[in-house]
Formats: sequence, C-alpha cells, structure tokens
Amino acid sequence: MRYYGKWMRDEAQKQIGHLYPTACISTETCGGRPDLKKYEGRELTVIAWLWARTVRSPNPAFMDVEVPLVSSFWLSKKKGKEAWVRPVVEGREWRFEVRKGVSGDPEAVGRGTKLSRGSNFRCLVSGTPIGPEWIKAEGQAGRMGAQLMAVVAEGDRERVYLSPTMRHDTAAATATPGWGPDQEMPNDKRWFSPPIYGMATYSDLFTPRQLVALTTFADLVAKGRVRAEHDAKEAEMPDDDKALRHGGRGTRGYGEAVALYLGLTVGRLANRGCTLSFWNITGQKIEQVFARQALPMVWDFCESNPFSSSSGNWLGQLVWPAKVVQQLPTAKPGVVCQEDAQQQRLSTGKVVSTDPPYYDNIGYADLSDFFYV
Repeated sequence: MRYYGKWMRDEAQKQIGHLYPTACISTETCGGRPDLKKYEGRELTVIAWLWARTVRSPNPAFMDVEVPLVSSFWLSKKKGKEAWVRPVVEGREWRFEVRKGVSGDPEAVGRGTKLSRGSNFRCLVSGTPIGPEWIKAEGQAGRMGAQLMAVVAEGDRERVYLSPTMRHDTAAATATPGWGPDQEMPNDKRWFSPPIYGMATYSDLFTPRQLVALTTFADLVAKGRVRAEHDAKEAEMPDDDKALRHGGRGTRGYGEAVALYLGLTVGRLANRGCTLSFWNITGQKIEQVFARQALPMVWDFCESNPFSSSSGNWLGQLVWPAKVVQQLPTAKPGVVCQEDAQQQRLSTGKVVSTDPPYYDNIGYADLSDFFYV
C-alpha cells in the first residue's frame, strides 16, 4: 500500500506541486526574529497555512474594510515554543505579524477578535461589535472572505511559525478547480452550521486549492487500480476475473482492493483538508473536521500541505486504514444479517452488535455525505 501511496503522492506533486510553495527564510524574514537566524538562506517545507475568515466592518465609516474573525491569536502554547499573531492596524489598513515567545497580554491573544461565545466579534479597525446577524447576512450575500494569518513550516525537529507573504497568497489564489461537489448540505442547524453563513454546498467547505488537491488524488485512485492490476499480472498472480465484492482473489480483486484503501485515504485527507479543520495550539497539529458528529463553523482554519512529512499530509493518512485491517480480530470474512433481537437463536455462536437509541439526535447518514461527495 505504501508503494502505491508514494506513487500517487509523486504523481500528484508533478501535477499540482506548484500550488504548495516552500517558505523562504531570507534576511528580511529574519528581521526582528532571532529564532529564525539558524534557518536563514533555507527553504522550509510548509505544513499548513492558517487563515482567518473576514467580513465587512459593520461601522458605517469602515464598511469598505474587510476585518478578520479570529477566535484566538495563539499559534502555539507549548511551553518554550510559544508563538502568536500580532495584528497591526494602521488607519484603515491592517496586517498580521507572527511573534515568537510569551505575549505580554496572553488573555488578549487568546481572545482574538471575539467578544463572547458564538459568532460575536469586534471590528479590528474600529472596535465596533460584530454580531451574529451581521455575519450571517454577509455570508448569505457572498461577502465572507479569508485572509492568510500565518504559515507553519517544518524546522529542525520543531514547528516554525512565519508571517504571511505575497508569495503564499498568490500561490493559493492561482488554484482553479475544474470540479467541485455542488450538492447542498441539509438545512439542519443541529449538525450543519455552515449553511447559516451562506456556505450552502459541500464545495463551499473547501478552498480552491483544497478542491484541486482532493480531485487530483481522487482521480489518481482509478489509475492506481490499473497500475496495481498490471503489477499483479507481471508478478504472475492468478487471474480469476472476479470482482473483489464477489470474492475475487486474483489480479482484478487485488487491483480493486488497492483502490479501496487508496479511496479511504482520500477520505481521510478530506477530513484534514477542509476549511473546518483547525490548528491545535497545544499539540501543534492539524485537527480533523469531525472532532464531534457535526459540521460546525470554524472561523480561523488551517489548510494542510499533502506533500509535507508532518501533520495532515497524504502519506500520514495512508497508514491508518492498513493499521485498522491489521488489528481486525477476524480470520475469515464475516457475514452480516439483520434479525429480531428477541429471537433466542441469536445468542448461540454469534456476535450481536447493537447501537444505542440515538433516533435522530445524530445525523450519521447526512454527515457521511461529506466523504461520499
């Protein structure tokens, strides 16, 4: 599996690697950052790009200014590795700068631009409160954007946090997906928060670069199946011409089995390659979309690099389906049937699996469409 996973990664990198630039540590980058001196002149692989959603300011005097919605300016709270984002406001303009070390006002850093729980923020340039209704209206009108807040790179056994640059903004802006899942999400606030803010389809949950990456890897799954079947024939594996679902154990079944695991890996990549993924400031890693059984709104999100060797990368997702299979307790294929649990004959020589009575409290079927699309 790792062989085909590496092949897919290499093929994808040939096609879309230009969308994932390295972080160049120049003399200018090191200015005011003694911690970067040891990396001067090097190009570091990016792990993630951290973004903040933006809306227009509700203050009539600043309605032409887009301001960030940030739940926290912390990048890392790991002891000795602290890093945070400092917003610099100059009149009607603002920008983000990354700072290393403990902040002089850690509580303010932790609040970001939030005023209270939920979607309650303040305007960065005027201090005006930004309430939920304003944010919903901006989102429904298609005016919710995103601003690059920080870049996380691979250092020498550490995370390196960098201020955003035009190079990385431009790379993200050049991504042009040829397709996106335009299916609408259910309008159910219990499990689906994004539609409230104008993100009605599954496509809206991904940046253009994320869509390009996911469709590229998904397309390569079919090519991986053909390659695996060809390799099996070259190795003189018997050909019973049976599909995997029909018990095929020959070249066809082998190719389909490989494709199955590669497809599951694409699903895992989507779970960490979505604008509902967020950066864990303690573990310094990308967290999955499904931290719970819902698709909640995330204000400051992270965009992973599938070609890195750190959190959220393609090969990192590949190993987990294989590990699960290796740990399965069955030595032979199981048979699944649905029966009346009151029948006594079920208690002999069988494993009975029951699900608690969630009824409609958890929308398993609707939520699983995230992976299906």
